[in-house]
Amino acid sequence: MTWNETDAAVICEGLTKHYGAKVAVAGVDWVVPKGSVTGLVGPNGAGKTTTLKMLIGLVHPTAGRARVLGLDVAADDLAIRQRTGYMAEDDALFRWMTAEDALKFSRLLYPAWSDQVARETLDLFGLPANVPVAKMSKGMKRQLALTLAVAQRPELLILDEPTSGLDPERRRDFLNVILKSVAAEGATVIMSSHQLHEIERVADRVAFMREGRIVRESDLDALKEASRRIRVIFQGDPPADLAQWPGVRRVEADGRLHILHVSDVDAVTARLKTHNPFVVEVIEQNLEELYFETARREEERP
Repeated sequence: MTWNETDAAVICEGLTKHYGAKVAVAGVDWVVPKGSVTGLVGPNGAGKTTTLKMLIGLVHPTAGRARVLGLDVAADDLAIRQRTGYMAEDDALFRWMTAEDALKFSRLLYPAWSDQVARETLDLFGLPANVPVAKMSKGMKRQLALTLAVAQRPELLILDEPTSGLDPERRRDFLNVILKSVAAEGATVIMSSHQLHEIERVADRVAFMREGRIVRESDLDALKEASRRIRVIFQGDPPADLAQWPGVRRVEADGRLHILHVSDVDAVTARLKTHNPFVVEVIEQNLEELYFETARREEERP
């Protein structure tokens, strides 16, 4: 599909960042559709945070370009930040401010600011309005940072490791706030996280990043559909040419048990049944399995 600024919130072309001899981001080509919730996943040092900072002008690219909400990140960074809610991996809150102070300060900066959204979110978290940031736990700071981000009613919400420091109950509330923002405002969300089960819960798209590059990105349901496996137990010897069957990408064998990585589940399943196996079972992969499969593929590349 060819993307344009009508249907894409973010378009990156060759986006690159060097710090001296170190390459932090190595030519990222990436499109984030408007209205999507995209999970950005990868190991530490993959370039996720640097990429997100370049999208809002906090880090300037060494090469390449990006357009966010139709604006150029190099020339229009201030206008982009006014329309984007950004939650950094490290809290960037003034330690002397209370939650109330932070709301009053932020209200002056964002034209679409909503006091109602701010109050509803603070109430959901049970976050006290008059406790200084310096006396807040890490979890409380994360809750306040998300409150400030969603109350801006942004067109684009960028969240870098947003649930770090939260207990399971607060993580659930946190994710519900994100989903509510998408449903109520039609916001586009990019969420970087090591918590793959959280990405899987809220995202409809996913991008895998390794060594400064987006190595795989797709609609999440389509990716799962294309990555299904088949578990089969043969009664006798397996077909000698099993690994060469059309639609079979790889075969893992353990005695009579075989795991088939396939591109065409229906065709391969039908052919397997003609060999009268004991068991033929389609296995769905979750996001964690897809992540490690992608990592393995990248490591095997010449």
